[in-house]
Amino acid sequence: MNRRWLGGLVGLMCVATVGYTVSIVAATPEEVIRRPFTCPEQSEAEAKNFQVLTVRKWSQGLIALYRGNCENDSSKTSSQSVLSYRIVKRNGMEWNLVDTGSYVTQQRKPAASKPKNLIEYSVGRTTTKGKERYAVFYGEVLSPTVAAVEVTFNNGKVLRDNTLDGTLLLVAPGATAICDVRVLGVDNQILQRDELIPINTTAVNKTCQPISGQL
Repeated sequence: MNRRWLGGLVGLMCVATVGYTVSIVAATPEEVIRRPFTCPEQSEAEAKNFQVLTVRKWSQGLIALYRGNCENDSSKTSSQSVLSYRIVKRNGMEWNLVDTGSYVTQQRKPAASKPKNLIEYSVGRTTTKGKERYAVFYGEVLSPTVAAVEVTFNNGKVLRDNTLDGTLLLVAPGATAICDVRVLGVDNQILQRDELIPINTTAVNKTCQPISGQL
């Protein structure tokens, strides 16, 4: 699966609302994907100006990325931009919403100002008690110098997003966190590298190994 965007001296990583399972079953994936998402920490409020940014295939179904506006908790008269994802899985003749998550994006600066970060991203993970676990890397590109992003997950899987539409969206079944994010330029040179150490890993999950100095 392919898509884009990462950061400057330090990658801009946002704290995500942890993915949660919602009981949605439909006859077609479009019925699940086209529904507006719920605002973070506001279970009764749907995002306004709802947009589907991209829909991609993964091994067991589809994953979609959205943008919408949600009311700012600290100021009821203003809104904030939110990115959200949904993992949709095929189960026989039905399509099930497996997981979803979202985060509030950073305020965009005027176009004339150079962004400090190459990408903005967050990581979602399932909290279901079953055997199926997923880690999701999602966000957007902030600089035209970014040609691709490679992400190493804590189950050893390495996935690449070629940032064709300015969005970042990767899902890794069996993973619970990410270990390493590499932002690449047009010649595959590393523009930025974020080494991330997962918190609260358990003995049943593979953990990340130190990789500093391996550029």
